[in-house]
Amino acid sequence: MGSESSSMRGFTLQDPPWTHPSGLTIHPAQLQEGRPASVFVYQPDNQEKVDKAAKHLKTLRHPCLLRFLSCTVEEDGIYLVTERVQPLEMLLQKLSADEICAGIYDILQALVFLHERGKVSHNNICLSSVFVSEDGHWKLGGMEMVCKLTEVAPESAEFGILPVSLSHARDAFLFGRLVESLLAHVEDQSEVLSSFKNTVKNLLLNPEPELRPALSTLLNHDFFRNDFLEVVNFLESLTVKTEEEKNEFFKTLLDRVSSLHEELISSRLVPLLLNQFVFAEPMAVKSFLPHLLRPKRDIMGRNREDCLLSPALFQTKVIPVLMKMFEVHEEHVRVVLLTHIDAYGELFTLKELKDIILPQVLLGLRDTSDLVVSVTLRGLAALVCLLGPEVVVGGGRVKIFKSTIPGFTKTTDTTPEGSPVHSGKNHLSLSLQNSLSTVLSKRNFPEVNQDCLAQEELRAHPLKDFRSNDFQTDGSNFLHSGDDVSEVQKTFALKSEYVQSPEDWPDWSESDGFTGDNLVNLQQMRKEIDDPDAEQWDDFSLSNDRPIPEAANISNEVNVRFEDKECSSVSFVSSSDNIAASGNPHTDTLIVTKPPQDKVSERKLDSWNSLGDEFTIKKRL
Repeated sequence: MGSESSSMRGFTLQDPPWTHPSGLTIHPAQLQEGRPASVFVYQPDNQEKVDKAAKHLKTLRHPCLLRFLSCTVEEDGIYLVTERVQPLEMLLQKLSADEICAGIYDILQALVFLHERGKVSHNNICLSSVFVSEDGHWKLGGMEMVCKLTEVAPESAEFGILPVSLSHARDAFLFGRLVESLLAHVEDQSEVLSSFKNTVKNLLLNPEPELRPALSTLLNHDFFRNDFLEVVNFLESLTVKTEEEKNEFFKTLLDRVSSLHEELISSRLVPLLLNQFVFAEPMAVKSFLPHLLRPKRDIMGRNREDCLLSPALFQTKVIPVLMKMFEVHEEHVRVVLLTHIDAYGELFTLKELKDIILPQVLLGLRDTSDLVVSVTLRGLAALVCLLGPEVVVGGGRVKIFKSTIPGFTKTTDTTPEGSPVHSGKNHLSLSLQNSLSTVLSKRNFPEVNQDCLAQEELRAHPLKDFRSNDFQTDGSNFLHSGDDVSEVQKTFALKSEYVQSPEDWPDWSESDGFTGDNLVNLQQMRKEIDDPDAEQWDDFSLSNDRPIPEAANISNEVNVRFEDKECSSVSFVSSSDNIAASGNPHTDTLIVTKPPQDKVSERKLDSWNSLGDEFTIKKRL
């Protein structure tokens, strides 16, 4: 049988098949619309039995019964198509005690449904009639021998036709034998398990049919009262629960599932927890989902407390579900997904991020909801770290913000003892220098965006630290609590060079020379040089429109070395003789002069734009 012929029937058979000793073969298959399925292939001489099974599967619908899709009769066999399942016999050795308990409960529910709602007896309860679906639930199949309760054959000749009150007895006995064989795989020796085994032995396997209880009496046994089964049952009926019940459930859910195996959580609970209904519960969003949506370890190997799944299980079990959730265009779903994308985004492949996640996230920028736009921008920030800015925001970027943080790389002070840096007002504390050095020199993390690493490091040293005692030497603050941080970053550049020796100058990354933004408050510099206790000149400003007063009593001249020219000089000039001309008693002016062999001339402040990267400033006595 080739794939061409099977495709004509509406499905394509896949390998490997599983063959039952009776000759029944079960193939994994794929339907034409892409859905997975299973195909039971019977020999042609079994058509009557298959027709009976197909009839009951079509008419009897229950979550714990095998779901019928179609049936096709061909010359080479009969093809019964159902939901994708695997025989329990293939998986039994791999199942945990909790999964076996939950599976027994599934089969029990199926039998109670058949007896009380369908009014039929199964008559074929055995290991080969039980299958496991993709979500881990056990499904009861083998419906070839189903009959009405009034038609149940007696177990022995002397009984004749069984009364309806005892029509459950045959299935009860068969179910007891199945449970007995399954519990042999459970190593737990608890009192609850021992009690259930005794119930099975003394009641279900009782040789007297009239002493076998109805199977519905077992539903409330303590054996089926465990955290895993109760969580599954609650989540499957979530839509009919009250608000009080749901709040109490999700408030304590983390404690209840923390004791379960990771494999059990990922395979059985993840599909029930990652859906629109759970995401719509405020208590779930607050108390539980943050622990489920964050792997136990991040990409750097750091452990996260109170998280449930390892990165490996998260990637194989949770990531496929999240990719489908990103296709759900519901506001509350998108908000939850993007709130935690910084924790799980690294577990997507680059192709998944670029082709699936990023296009879906970008849709949020066009939404009318302010909340969706806000979380979308946060999500894009996380994707920049994973995909790079070129992928997220596109090309054509230009340098707008200059990197002007001093490049502190020294760990010891090598300046002479008499250097002005020891004056106390202009010297950064060693601890802050080391912190900045760590941020600026961190370049050894492969496949991680450096901007994000720097941002992460700077979180450890927020801007408030620039207002703290980090800027202290000998008990004096470089900054005051009221200073503006952005202004400090501008003024610190030139001010520190004015009082430091050339060897201590930081290495600037830009070579645009001096601009208006680089100029410092000259009044502040004069204040520290000549009279540290003088009042601040609040009305001082630099302006090219003001007249230049004559130089008089105070003149401090500094030499500036050009990178590609001879030395020139810069003079600070203040005069009290020409107050009337300027109208301002506190006017300072910069005068730039050429070396002695050249003609001395004044320059406007705009001429400073031609200065090079490296220059020397020293105080002339």
